[in-house]
Amino acid sequence: MSEKETRESGGSPEASGVTVSDIQELIRRKEEIEAQIKANYDVLESGLQVADEIVEFGSVNTQNFQSLQNIGTVVQHSEGKPLNVTVIRRGEKYQLRLVPTRWAGKGLLGCNIIPLQR
Repeated sequence: MSEKETRESGGSPEASGVTVSDIQELIRRKEEIEAQIKANYDVLESGLQVADEIVEFGSVNTQNFQSLQNIGTVVQHSEGKPLNVTVIRRGEKYQLRLVPTRWAGKGLLGCNIIPLQR
C-alpha cells in the first residue's frame, strides 16, 4: 500500500507495521544470509568440517605457526588459487584443497579458524 493510499484509508504508514526501510533491511539481511550459506557451502565442498584440526595450511604448518595472522597472510596471497590443507579429523589425517574466494562477508574463507587450546 502506498503512503497516499494509507493516508486515504485513514491510517498512517506506521500503522501498517511495515515500511520501505523495513523491507530494504530484510532484503539486505537475506542477501547476507545467502552469501554466508554459499561461502559455507564452498568450504564444505572443499572438505573442511567443523572440529577439523588444521596441521598444515598452505606454507603454514605446526612447526612454523606463530599466530592466526600467518594463516591470514597465506589466504590473502592465495585468493583464487588452490591451497593444500592437511587436517586431523577423528584421529585420521586428510588432505584437502581450499580456494580462498571473495564473498559478501568478511575474509576469503567463509569460515572462522580458531587456535586450538591445549
